[in-house]
Amino acid sequence: MIILAIICTTFTSSIVPICICLLGIVAFIKKSKIILLFVLVYLLTCCFLFFVEKSNVSSYTATEFNGNCQIINDLKVDGDSFQAVVRCQKEKFQLSYKISTEKEQQNLKKLTYGQFISVSAKLEPPQTNRNQAQFNYKEYLKGKNINYILQVNTLYISGQSAPSILMRIQNTRLLIMNHLTENISPKITPYLLALITGEKNGFSPEMYEVYQQMGVVHLLAISGLHVNLLIGSIYFLLLKLGITRERVTISLLVLLPFYVILTGASPPVIRAATMTALLLLSEKYATKWSSFSVICISFILFFIIQPHVIYEVGFQLSYVVSFGIILSSRQILVRQQSPFVKSLTISFISTMMSSVVMMYHFYSFSWVGIFFNLLYVPLFTIIVLPGCLGVFLLSIISPTLMKIPEYMLTFLIQLMESLTNLFAKIPHQTIITGRPNTIMLVLIIATILLFFYQWQKKQFPIGIFICFCLLCYFSSFNVTGKVSFIDVGQGDSILIQLPKNKGNYLIDTGGELLVEKEAWTKKRKPFTIGGSTLTPVLKSKGISSLDKVIITHSDADHMERLDELQKNIAIKELIFAKGAENKAIMREALKTMLKVKQTIILAGAQWQVGQNKFECLYPNEMGEGGNDDSIVLKAILDNKTWIFTGDLEASGEKALLDKSIKGDILKVGHHGSKTSTSKAFVEQVKPAYAIISCGLKNRFGHPHKETIDTLEEAEVKILRTDLQGEIIYTFGKGFETTLK
Repeated sequence: MIILAIICTTFTSSIVPICICLLGIVAFIKKSKIILLFVLVYLLTCCFLFFVEKSNVSSYTATEFNGNCQIINDLKVDGDSFQAVVRCQKEKFQLSYKISTEKEQQNLKKLTYGQFISVSAKLEPPQTNRNQAQFNYKEYLKGKNINYILQVNTLYISGQSAPSILMRIQNTRLLIMNHLTENISPKITPYLLALITGEKNGFSPEMYEVYQQMGVVHLLAISGLHVNLLIGSIYFLLLKLGITRERVTISLLVLLPFYVILTGASPPVIRAATMTALLLLSEKYATKWSSFSVICISFILFFIIQPHVIYEVGFQLSYVVSFGIILSSRQILVRQQSPFVKSLTISFISTMMSSVVMMYHFYSFSWVGIFFNLLYVPLFTIIVLPGCLGVFLLSIISPTLMKIPEYMLTFLIQLMESLTNLFAKIPHQTIITGRPNTIMLVLIIATILLFFYQWQKKQFPIGIFICFCLLCYFSSFNVTGKVSFIDVGQGDSILIQLPKNKGNYLIDTGGELLVEKEAWTKKRKPFTIGGSTLTPVLKSKGISSLDKVIITHSDADHMERLDELQKNIAIKELIFAKGAENKAIMREALKTMLKVKQTIILAGAQWQVGQNKFECLYPNEMGEGGNDDSIVLKAILDNKTWIFTGDLEASGEKALLDKSIKGDILKVGHHGSKTSTSKAFVEQVKPAYAIISCGLKNRFGHPHKETIDTLEEAEVKILRTDLQGEIIYTFGKGFETTLK
């Protein structure tokens, strides 16, 4: 009951409170105790979260900060970036610092929890999400009771250190991680780090994405399966050594909290450890708690102690899958006689239960994981996990004895990775659904609950399963058309979604100017516009393929991450102006897109889908791929005329003055530079709205005052991505912005 109530509180839409009110009326009329209990639990949960939110206030303001801080959590050195959670005068901050030299990097790597550092910094509020459905860093930090980022300018390491008991355990974890990194083969180190310390950052981004795509990435983290295997092994080993059952139970109850901290204290580990501790206590005091009672108690305890944890993906996945398996074990699993069918059923239940969480947070879920888990779970359980533990223990006892097991484990893991890369080539492994809206989310959850309810009573309910599949499809179905000016920083990327999924077009992909950096400064997984912003935003809108990608010209901030985009989103046709391939950046991109249809256009090219029309107005002749060679598109969308100008400058605008360029919405050229958007051009277009795509506090000073003045004199309403984030126009409704 409390679980459903807490799920409801995570919805921001007004539909949930309305539904709760209606349920309250129904409960009163029908005198239903179950419904009334649900309503009461929901209200109590909301009140509890409200008071928690009210108590999470800072005594600081955004200002300069100079003083000492103690490192307490999340210590990380990645390239030239140093981050940690620090405590300053009883308040927590997220510290961020750019390392200036390699020597300083090495010194920072020696830091441990409990140490003090002296900093000169600025307190800055965290950024909220700048695109709809994007990761909200501000809310993430707020869930950890952090209200400000400590943006450090200068940092000095103090000799003072005062670690608590918890910090000492965390420091032991750091020692183990350093030991593994320095003494174990780098080919298998990521697996030992993940399965022994809970550190997943050792994997290459490419390999991690492959496991994620196949739906088996949960095996690369310490989960309930790993905790149960380890605790179970220790339990029976101690019994075999002649230790009494009572002493074994007490020993494990003492060990579990230390183990949780030692492995990073992730929600799945805390859940598994709490459930194990409760089961041990029930055995000790002969209370005979059921697995369902234990998981409910652990859930309530977890929520009361750390309320914001309900918003974490790991918590949601861990509990929703565990609940599904425990509830299904009563009737569904007991009917399966074959071990293979039972394993397949468990894998299917896990995928179904986790699907809604994956849709909400990652906009997709992997259906092939149902089958791949049958292979990878035994592989990790029988070979990889015991092998990693064995190699780790031998590396401490005798590095010489470790060599042969290390070689064998390396061979097996490399063989597994080769097989994994082969499996990864299977097409359509993930179902991209986008983030379901609240109504769709409620329908999907209700369908899943009804599906398992019916499955418990009779055979597999194929009709309800088909309804679930249809809801997944309609979750990504775009009924009304949209034009989205995605906030990609200092660049352009415009998504056009035609009504009823008639076409998805992307004008430019954004990008960043690549600067060659020294090896020590490079991050393990650097931020890129394509992988970190554009791809997630497209997936959040339910887009798995693009009918047309139009590159206006060959500048990095308009197309630099084109190759990265096509690795994640299928591109059916690439459109660019004649001469754009003269630039090296476009030539290199085209080499990676040989299977994509390539269309070269000049002024006069046009196409139409229903009432939606597109016409290329410029360039008139072959160019060099520069700003004044930008493709200028005129589009009729929602009975309004749109002018998309790329980076066209004033000299190029002159060539358009003798054409029909009057429009309702103008995408301002060159990010609002003073060299674009001339007065004559604006007077000719006469737009009601002008959209400027530029980066927040960009180094070019875009948009320039001259451009803003020109637009304001013409009484044009200006919308800017640097101030308002993603700008979305919905057919029939008009504009809305992400940042209000």
